[in-house]
Amino acid sequence: MSGGVRSAAMRTAAVVALSVALPAVRSARAEAHSATNTPASNYVSRVLAVAPPAEGFSVKVVEAGNRLEVKWQSGPEIVINDYDDHPYLRLGPTGAFENPQSNAVYLNADRQGATTIPSGLRPDGPPDWRKLSGSPVVRFHDHRVHWMGTAPPPQVEAARGQEYLIQTWEVPITRGTATFVVSGDLRWVPGPSPIAPLAAAGAFGLLLVGAAAVSANRGHLPRALMLFSAMLGTLVVVDAVHLFGIAFGVKGGSGFGRVVSIGWVSLAAWVIAILTIVALARRRMDALYVGVFAAGIVTLVGGLSDIGVLSSSSLPFAFPNGVARASIALTLGLGIATVITGVILTGNLGRSRQHPAEPGGPGPLDVSPP
Repeated sequence: MSGGVRSAAMRTAAVVALSVALPAVRSARAEAHSATNTPASNYVSRVLAVAPPAEGFSVKVVEAGNRLEVKWQSGPEIVINDYDDHPYLRLGPTGAFENPQSNAVYLNADRQGATTIPSGLRPDGPPDWRKLSGSPVVRFHDHRVHWMGTAPPPQVEAARGQEYLIQTWEVPITRGTATFVVSGDLRWVPGPSPIAPLAAAGAFGLLLVGAAAVSANRGHLPRALMLFSAMLGTLVVVDAVHLFGIAFGVKGGSGFGRVVSIGWVSLAAWVIAILTIVALARRRMDALYVGVFAAGIVTLVGGLSDIGVLSSSSLPFAFPNGVARASIALTLGLGIATVITGVILTGNLGRSRQHPAEPGGPGPLDVSPP
């Protein structure tokens, strides 16, 4: 196959692949947060006190306010009550249990409580304890600790840039005949401005594009191709940090399983990017077209679709919030730079093939595969 025909085939394959992938790409990473039921937001829920002070268990808000985590440490077992003050969960030396007769088992299955409660339940009767695990820890969604509305409260809408106390909340826990109340509050906390990280990432990307363009225009196309490969590889690493941070930001279950289930589009793009880097190292220059496609997918999925995280204060992420924001900003800046660099190099490659260098004279560098 001639170089021109091969190039045309690679361009056509990239366009077809992009058209097929775009519907899945548009909201892939945003849907990843939905799949783990932990959207980024400016709602911050926290535990303030346990009254009266108690030993034997600990409780905290986890996953950006999505769930409460209660750990039993020693002493008599404890029971967490539901919204109607009926037994809901039990923790003790033999593990964690739930009472399927409690309405909360079904209401808490959905963040907005949009589930049907089975008929015939006996919440007032004796609990029917069902074992969840042998570990003395339970994590559960509780509608008392988060905002149930689909839009922020009117006071927040009127001044989104100001911190606001939305509500206080209480969760009762019993231990024998004693009752303890876990109290906390839910606040609206404005997130940081995304301008600084985006500007820094954009400047970094612009610098890389400039370096690659200068190398290519001076006839150092192999050097420019090495820079493109380095950019593409770094983009994959940064996006991997982002995806693993989302998948492992939820406790329990298989984090690696979530990586696959919520990040299959990214995983496919990473494979394409790695194959592109290998092909370019073997001087198969038509792989540039596929590399540009892979960089575009990663930029859309790992950067643009999750850009709201940059201005959110409550992030469901396994690593520090700064790492989450930096990974998204860098994915955008580096990703766009990688796409632009690839386009520049494909154009330079095309000109090199159309106008090969004169023997013994200056001209574009011939980088056709041997």
